[in-house]
Amino acid sequence: MAQTRRTALALAAAFLAANAVRAAEEPIAIGATVPTTGPLSLTGKLYFNTLTMAAEDINKAGGIKGRPIKLVIEDAGASNSTAVSAFVKLVQETKPPFAFLTSYSTQNLAVAPEVAKAAIPVMYSGGADAVAENGNPWMFRIRPTDSIAARAMVQFMTARLKATKPGILSIQNDFGQGGAQVAAKRLEDAGLTVAAREAYGQNDKDFSAQLLRLRSAGADVIFVFCYPADGALLLRQAKALGLKMPIVASSAAFVPAALQLLSPADLDNVWGVVDAFVDPSVGGRMKDFAERYKAKFGTDADAYGLAYYDGAMLMADGMREVGTDPKALRDWLAGVKTWPGIGHAYAFDAKGNGVRDVAVVKAKPGSKTLEAITSVKLD
Repeated sequence: MAQTRRTALALAAAFLAANAVRAAEEPIAIGATVPTTGPLSLTGKLYFNTLTMAAEDINKAGGIKGRPIKLVIEDAGASNSTAVSAFVKLVQETKPPFAFLTSYSTQNLAVAPEVAKAAIPVMYSGGADAVAENGNPWMFRIRPTDSIAARAMVQFMTARLKATKPGILSIQNDFGQGGAQVAAKRLEDAGLTVAAREAYGQNDKDFSAQLLRLRSAGADVIFVFCYPADGALLLRQAKALGLKMPIVASSAAFVPAALQLLSPADLDNVWGVVDAFVDPSVGGRMKDFAERYKAKFGTDADAYGLAYYDGAMLMADGMREVGTDPKALRDWLAGVKTWPGIGHAYAFDAKGNGVRDVAVVKAKPGSKTLEAITSVKLD
């Protein structure tokens, strides 16, 4: 009887040890909702690539204390409802301790209530200030807010371009209208009058009426808040209409997919306020990231993709520090104040905003090669 009991205990111990080994080797699932189809995929492809690259780099470096991570991606499509469904599916089927959301504020706003229900930390890069104003403690933004970009536009316009009568053209959604409102308020605070404000729908293809009205109103510079495809069309039409005033456009107009739709002439007298400037010439980790990205995907890296790469590395550091309990990971992220990423030094405030600097870029004359003009850091 004693021998039988000892054998049973030994078998039980072996079983538990085997299960412990399997648990230690089991991948940690990390969720991501990414627009991989539809018009928003022009940007989505950028962070689909860098999240994939980051997962490979994390696993090559030993994973999370020996456990590999597994990236589980659901297509967020081009609608809010699709983004919500994608996140709910991730939570229900994968149960990740952490997830990434898309770079589109309208989708971030729609998904936010589900994030609160799931009670897992998420990173996102939609710029609309309204996303953070809801006070959702589980959401962490890994790019500048639209208000920071708009303030930088105004600062650059007054200091460098010496313009005094700006016009504003924006896409008609939370992102575009939010950026336009902040820009208008900052211009008012600076004692400047907005010549006119115009807007367009996300699926519009013709912006000539809005551009001509801005010219007729006497605008001596135009601020543009856009997405990649519409931004490229808008810049092309501005040149075709013979507009001579400078244009200062938001970050999406300068991603590789948008630049592919433009000619060097389209970028003449066009400036960009972008999240970060991916410049291999600075050397170090930026050079390594940019060169490996181009070798792997056959195109230049960009600020959107870099934000998600940095976010993945930040997430990995958090899990190495506190494990995979969502609440512990959320608390760790909320306490991050000086994490050194490639694109930015990340420091999350009480609303989950982690970045407060942008870069101003311009294409070199006669080319589509961007160069940094200046950087702007705001409180």
